[in-house]
Amino acid sequence: MTASAPSVMPKQALPKQAEPEQVASEVIVGSHAFRRGVAEVRTGRAPRFDDDVLAQDGMQWAYEWGRQFALLAPPDLPLISPDEGTLNPKAVYLFNVYLQRGQLCR
Repeated sequence: MTASAPSVMPKQALPKQAEPEQVASEVIVGSHAFRRGVAEVRTGRAPRFDDDVLAQDGMQWAYEWGRQFALLAPPDLPLISPDEGTLNPKAVYLFNVYLQRGQLCR
């Protein structure tokens, strides 16, 4: 009895990865895609990488960064300051730290 080689998906069948753009950290952390990625990890939802809603702002890659950020950041760290309703500067700061350390995949 011979073992067959594992089947490999043809290269053209693999989905194309979205390329991150040069965007200010505040724009990334404040984006719908990033905030959704964070919220889904924090609520235990499975990833939805192919959701067309994420393509609306052209920052699908920010969704994955949001998911990664949620795994690294304190779970009680809000992205939006509850008192002011604005972007939490601590969240932006931590995002920059994780990005500079290479803890968020590019």
